[in-house]
Parts: sequence; C-alpha cells; structure tokens
Amino acid sequence: MPGLVIRNGHLITPLERRFTSLLVENGHIKALCDNPGAPDGFQEIDASGCYVAPGLVDLQVNGGPGCDFWADPSPSEVSSLQAYMLERGVTSFLPTLITDEVGHLEKNIAFLTAQGAGGAAQLEAGTELSRMPGIHLEGPCLSPQRPGVHPSQHLAKPGPELFSRIVTDAVSMITLAPELDSGGSALAWLREKGKLVSLGHSNATFEEAGQAFDRGVSLVTHLFNAMPPLHHRAPGAAGAALLDDRVSCCLIADGLHLDPAAVEMIFRLKGREKTVLVTDIAHIGTTGGDLVGSSITLDEAVRNIVSWGVADIGAAVAMASYNPARLLGLGDKIGSLTAGALADIILLDRKDLRVRTVILGGRVVFGGQPSALSSVS
Repeated sequence: MPGLVIRNGHLITPLERRFTSLLVENGHIKALCDNPGAPDGFQEIDASGCYVAPGLVDLQVNGGPGCDFWADPSPSEVSSLQAYMLERGVTSFLPTLITDEVGHLEKNIAFLTAQGAGGAAQLEAGTELSRMPGIHLEGPCLSPQRPGVHPSQHLAKPGPELFSRIVTDAVSMITLAPELDSGGSALAWLREKGKLVSLGHSNATFEEAGQAFDRGVSLVTHLFNAMPPLHHRAPGAAGAALLDDRVSCCLIADGLHLDPAAVEMIFRLKGREKTVLVTDIAHIGTTGGDLVGSSITLDEAVRNIVSWGVADIGAAVAMASYNPARLLGLGDKIGSLTAGALADIILLDRKDLRVRTVILGGRVVFGGQPSALSSVS
C-alpha cells in the first residue's frame, strides 16, 4: 500500500486545530509535521481549502436507505449501508438492534458478527467499507413507561441469564433502564464483561440515575428523548446526567429530537469532552414527522452544531469522532489524528463543511479526484 502525504489542510486533532501536514504509512498515521519527508512513491493530497479531520464514529445506527437492522438484512444490504455511511464521512459505526424477541436478537447478532461487526481484529483488517467495531443493543431491558417505538411485548428485565444469550463478545454497547436492576447485579455482570452501558428509555428518578452512575453507567442514550422531561421539582435522569461530571451525554442534533437551544444547554453543561453526537438513523426515520429513529447522518449533525452556533468545528468534530471512540476504548485506534492511529481521515470543505474526500486505512475510498493526487518523487 503506497503511503500518503496530506498537505495544506487545517488538521483537527482532539484538542486543537493546526495548519500542518499529515504523513500516512502502512495504513496508519505516522506523524503530524510541517515538512514531512516522504519516501519515493508516496502519494500527495492537496487539502487546500479543507479541514482534515478524523473519520466520524456513530454509536447508534439502526439502518438507512435500503437496510433495516430491525428486520433481517442481507449481506449486500449491510454493505450498501456501509458504503452510504462512508460517503458521509462515517468511517466507523455501531449497528444497533432494538428490543425484539430474544431468538431474533440472537440471530441478528450472529449475522452481524459474521459480517465483521466487533473485535479489534476487524479494525485492523483491510476494508473499503465503513467499519463496524461492535454492536449496540438498545434494549430489550427498557422501561415499560418509556418504550418509544420498542415493542412492549418483548421488553425484559436485565439479568445474567438473559445477557448470557445476547451480550456476546461482538456487543460493545448496551442501552438499558437501570432502575429495573435495583440490586445492581446486572450492571455488575456487564461491567465485568467490559461493556459500555448507557442509560436510555428510562423512567429513572434523579436518585436512581445517580445510583446507576455510581455503579458504572457512564453514558446516556439520546438525552431528553424517551425519558421524563426535566422538571424543577423532579430533575430525573436528565438532570442527574447533566450534573454528573463522570457521565457523557449523546444527543441527536437534527432539530426535531431536540431544539437547538436544548442542544446548546447540553453542550454548555457537559462541554466538548462529555458531549457525543449520534444519529439514531433508521430505515423509517422521520418520515411523516414521526420520530422513529432519525433521518440525519453524522456529517449533517456536525454542520448543524456549527451553523446553530453551539460550538466551533473543532468541538463539533471531537463530539462526532474522538469522544465516541474513547467511550468504546478505541481512542488510540480511531477517532483522532494522532501518530499510531488508523488512517481513517476525512476532508471537509471549509466553506460548507461537506465531505470531499474519505480515506480509510490509508486508502482514498471516496472523492479525491485524480488531479488532487500526485506521486512524490
């Protein structure tokens, strides 16, 4: 695989923006430096007029055009969705399964695992499609009072017996209502397995949410959605999450699930390190105005954050790349432009913030007109 030198771009790292060059070798980022010396045969990309950013990482993808993880997708449908994500700058995402009959969940988990979802080895494998570093189980252990679109007949109580069937090695993240686990044994089981546990579709009180955070729940799924509204005499799980510095909060920045002012409030309270952009994109989405998942992609969410004046492009990119990767324990591999990380890189036009080029594992897989590529000699 030929190496790459990306020049003349404004690089976005987790903590700063720098006008510098990026050297890529053997599918990984080798160095960030002003005048990188490149061996003969390296390709050069002129990133003038672009931000050079890490590939985006979406923790909640239910499907998209032509693919529905809630049903029985085919391998070609999954590949089509991976290509769709890639063209929008999403180089990694978690396919998300909602509440269902346990046998069907087992079937779909096995299917997604066979398609390459989950595992560090999958990250290092050569691919021209968006990576799936794990599976997100959104349910079935959700509150009967806050199910949203989840079928109530398949809701279940959390516990080791259920988890032993559906929480496999490929499952990286699980959303649940922690108030259903009053003794904490289910959370202890998940913590022992190293899973990312997120509070969601929950009717938890302020006190119950705080107890869950003490027990290792470190994330909230689509804050404010599918949970009690923030009330001045009953702040609930939303209030507990906003006030707890240990907890990161996911939000859907489509202007429908949350008003832009609510997004700004979350960002002001949680900051760039504890705010996470997700899409919850689904095959059905927001068709007809109903909130059945969303119809937004993560690059759109980044643009919205900037256009609404919530945060600058550096913070918006961090919330959609480094923060989710770090929560998955993959911050050294994806989601940042740092030496040693996988060379999953996107070029965003500085004028409209649209994705112009996508590089996956050091290879240009989208955009990158031939005129922009030259051989360094």
